[in-house]
Amino acid sequence: MNIFCTGNQTKKNFYKTLDKIVEISKPYNHILYLDNKIINKYSKVNCISFNDFLNENSSGIVLSIGGDGSLLNTVRSMKNNQLPILGIHIGKLGFLNQCHSKHMEKTLHSLFEFKDYTVKEFNLLSANIHFNDKEDISLLAVNDIVINHGNLLRLIKFSIDLDTEHLNKYSSDGIIFSTPLGSTAYSLSAGGPIVSPDIDGIIVTPISPHSLSARPIVLDGSHRLKISFDEKYDRINITSDGQDQVKINSNCTVEILKSNIKAKFIYVEKMETYYFKLRNKLNWFGKY
Repeated sequence: MNIFCTGNQTKKNFYKTLDKIVEISKPYNHILYLDNKIINKYSKVNCISFNDFLNENSSGIVLSIGGDGSLLNTVRSMKNNQLPILGIHIGKLGFLNQCHSKHMEKTLHSLFEFKDYTVKEFNLLSANIHFNDKEDISLLAVNDIVINHGNLLRLIKFSIDLDTEHLNKYSSDGIIFSTPLGSTAYSLSAGGPIVSPDIDGIIVTPISPHSLSARPIVLDGSHRLKISFDEKYDRINITSDGQDQVKINSNCTVEILKSNIKAKFIYVEKMETYYFKLRNKLNWFGKY
């Protein structure tokens, strides 16, 4: 099996974790590759660009070492050539990463033996930005697409149409369009609901709305949302997963919809479940 290792090399235990992965993989004769954007002096594994690995190894897997940000970036980097990915958490929160570094050895043995693991697929979210005077731009997100006012010192006013029906007008600091998988991220901080990742939906959460009646809503994932701006603005930000950003103005229209591209997350038997993480990372109480 071909294994591509990437992640956040600035994390304290990145290379310690990478050394451990190399050690664990040796008895299985798997071929390890390291993202050449990280380092080109690590002699224990082959260095290769992510694009080359994706083109040459459609049957491989990806290990993302770091925090949730590393996992989000890695999934988006694969675009429409998604390989199964395992996020190995070496940070603090790590809600999306499937495996904590302290459980890594047992998890990798199960994975490398092709035993007791499954791959679950989650649709990404797409934002299509339509310009009047230049080529359109598309963004992909695992967690969320956010539209906000950038450096404006005032609210932005915009409308959302749901397929052929008008949904609502908003006056707010911005709005968050989230996947169920990303409902525990920015959307939750802005007052949005926690939605099980098994649900096919799009969560719409206004950011600091002017009207108390503007509440979050969970929409069926089959809908196509169209956002247009009700006043003139020279600068508006659209951000994907808090990492990729495009600056637009009010002459643009934005379409939000569920992407056909699906992230493929690896899960090993007895791994922490989604609801276990909710209880522990959000300090829920399991006993009365």
